[in-house]
Amino acid sequence: MKKITKYISFLSVAILSLTSCELTTPIDDIELAYQLNAETAINNEASAKLALAGAYSSLKEEPSFMLLIPEALSGAILPGTSFYREEIPSWIANQPLNKEDAGDNLTFTGMAALYRAINDANWIIEKVADLSEGSFSSPTGKAETMAQAYGIRALAHFYLLRYYGQWYDTSSEYGITLRLEPIRSGEAFPRNTVAETYAQIHEDLDYVIANGLDLPDNRGYMNKIAARALKAKVYLYQGDYGMAASTAKAIIDEAGGSFYLSPTYAAMFDNTTSDMYDNPEILFGLRGDLQAPLPNTRWGFAVGYNDAYLAELMSGSMTIGSQTIDYDSNRIASTTTPGFFGTNNLKYTNVFSVGEEYDLIYHSRLSEVYLIYAEADARNTMSVSSDALAALNAIRLRAGATTTGGDGFETYPATITYEEFLEAVRIEKMVELSGELGESWFDLVRYDWEDGFGTGFQVSDHKPSATNPDKFILPYPILTVRAGGGIEVQNPSYE
Repeated sequence: MKKITKYISFLSVAILSLTSCELTTPIDDIELAYQLNAETAINNEASAKLALAGAYSSLKEEPSFMLLIPEALSGAILPGTSFYREEIPSWIANQPLNKEDAGDNLTFTGMAALYRAINDANWIIEKVADLSEGSFSSPTGKAETMAQAYGIRALAHFYLLRYYGQWYDTSSEYGITLRLEPIRSGEAFPRNTVAETYAQIHEDLDYVIANGLDLPDNRGYMNKIAARALKAKVYLYQGDYGMAASTAKAIIDEAGGSFYLSPTYAAMFDNTTSDMYDNPEILFGLRGDLQAPLPNTRWGFAVGYNDAYLAELMSGSMTIGSQTIDYDSNRIASTTTPGFFGTNNLKYTNVFSVGEEYDLIYHSRLSEVYLIYAEADARNTMSVSSDALAALNAIRLRAGATTTGGDGFETYPATITYEEFLEAVRIEKMVELSGELGESWFDLVRYDWEDGFGTGFQVSDHKPSATNPDKFILPYPILTVRAGGGIEVQNPSYE
């Protein structure tokens, strides 16, 4: 394999995306155009900041379309047209393809793009470490720069794990390949275990928490609070419910001042003004505007909402004691609109929309922290505490729920059982986070795993085509496995 050219992405000189014509070699052989040599380019504060801009650009370019994959797996979306390749229908059928050709191969492209963001971060970590603190305009500048790179690396590794690894099983050997140094050759490395992957993610996040940026001025960058929120989420995915609950609860208890729940739900998604960037609930979101738009690969041409899925959320309800409690009031209706190719999601810019100037990828919102706490606390104690119930109901109240104790869009009563509470949290996340990071799919898998795949709660009860747990994750790209001579082993059922 030919040697990797040692480059780092720079936002000012390139839009980093793999086009089909570039996808003609294995991931580890890709040379990217319009980039500067990292060995010499990062030599002061200005060049380090430019390198960070490139790393953020890598994180929000091709990886952004990966956010639609769990939505397809859960059944939340359907193909908008035939424009966006044959893999979307395979995800919807819960039989992900593993194509042998590189062109138009989303599984391959997504993995390559996330590793590119990691490689960018690794160059920053290595080169900034060699600079003196006096090279930066503030005493904390060096550490804060490195912290952002560590945060990008942690987030990208986490996304890779939940797409391509058995993230739900901490005893599994099917983690991902951790990359902790810049790529200097085409050498392949074996996959790390799931436990090793989680340990590294936590280590990187701990650096961010100790040295990172503060809110409120840094919602568009990896910051301390966002890192803590991601740690709570990672603990939840691991099944470490005690740590997930305590981490999330500490964030909730500190809310106020620089971050707190948005007074209204719709305000977070009003893309007619840049005020959306400063919404107090946003802990970390990658931004786009007319000068530097986000990719339009998530909605529009590619997919539209599954109207049957939306109808279930908008009209669904559950019975708690003598109450019939509706799933939603107007959150779904306020963030969707009819489109040319089907129902569009207003949480992301649509390629055909007129007048939209501002956009966010909502990587971390405080409302999710509340819901993480609610579930984790309940699972940790196998009971429903007043604090956990209050956290769940806080999200309902913000959405307009009433407390009359009658039927309709009401808060959940204190008489709710443990099993009912877990289901209520899952439903609430489906509605509250609909169309964002695909948490509804990962929740389905976690709930199924917690009960033991195939016994108790089952994904297939909610998505009938999802019968094979091996297909709950994506295959390792054939090109990657072949390029490494089999060092990176394939996921089960994809051999």
